[in-house]
Amino acid sequence: MSNIVAEDLKSLILQKTPLIDVRAPIEFAQGTLPGAINLPIMDDTQRALVGTTYKNSGREEAIRLGHELVSGEVKESRLRGWTDYIRKNPEAVLFCFRGGLRSKIAQRWLSEIGVDRPLIEGGYKTGRQFLRETIDLHSRQDSKNTLLILSGPTGSAKTKVLKQASNFHQTLDLEAFAHHRGSAFGATTVSQPTQIDFEHRIATSFLHIGETSPESNVLIEDESRLIGRCAIPESLFSRMRSSDLVYLEESFEQRVENIFQDYVVDTAIGLTDPIAAMAQFEKFKLAIKMISRKLGGERAREILDDIVFCENEYLRVPKNLASNKGWIAKLLSYYYDPAYSQSLEKRNPKILIRGKSEVVLEYLKGL
Repeated sequence: MSNIVAEDLKSLILQKTPLIDVRAPIEFAQGTLPGAINLPIMDDTQRALVGTTYKNSGREEAIRLGHELVSGEVKESRLRGWTDYIRKNPEAVLFCFRGGLRSKIAQRWLSEIGVDRPLIEGGYKTGRQFLRETIDLHSRQDSKNTLLILSGPTGSAKTKVLKQASNFHQTLDLEAFAHHRGSAFGATTVSQPTQIDFEHRIATSFLHIGETSPESNVLIEDESRLIGRCAIPESLFSRMRSSDLVYLEESFEQRVENIFQDYVVDTAIGLTDPIAAMAQFEKFKLAIKMISRKLGGERAREILDDIVFCENEYLRVPKNLASNKGWIAKLLSYYYDPAYSQSLEKRNPKILIRGKSEVVLEYLKGL
């Protein structure tokens, strides 16, 4: 059976081929290839021992120790894990860091019991390079895809419009990939991926777009470089900053209402879950403290006092939530709107259309 070479990686990922990452759990946790499950040949402790032996005594001694550590019942356990997975996923492909010793040993052990599966030549390192190059390729100015940036002040419901547009338009949902809504208040209940896995999600999306719509417009929500702790790759962020905008223009009152619905009504506060609601108010206060330097000490204290007032109102009358609109309005006026205006003025982009969500969606349908 032929092994997978670099030229095969695109179809491997597009076909969502199941992958077995035989690297140690600590390596897997830092990032892996799309579609991979971690079934390591060595655990973290065994890997560390082999690595130390390699450094102090050389390759041959490290290999000898590796075979000693993964033998007998330990080896049988590894084989059971691989064969059980392959039985359920007969197209599975193996890989380790460089497509070297670990995946080749796993491949050989499987072959000895009649299970033949290919490995990725060059391993994770080759896959990682391919996916990074995919992002760079689609981020070039001469890329076949044209990027359109969905912009507008905070609270314009950009994410909602992006999701609506995805029904008829190619989109790249960076916040969904990052499991974060892109501001100091944007943390979700789902942990963020590693930087590597975040980049691989972007690359995979670009691969699908390139396969299905190689010359289409791709709509991306306007973002800062950081989405939580995930950083947009430099090549993509640079292209985003130089791309044309479609601009959502909503009234200040509507933007306050949008934020109120998303961050208050549709959370534990709106569900009147007292313990979770208190935790949500604490997150609000922590977010204000995180931006207090840019916000200014006096204004930060003013908004914190408002949040405490809303918290007490909630404890008194759980359904009395409207007072939260006050600190939301101040946060927009004091912080988000000035920052957005300054950023937009500095970029001086070409704006293709301005309007409410229905106007922008109608424009996108016509492209």
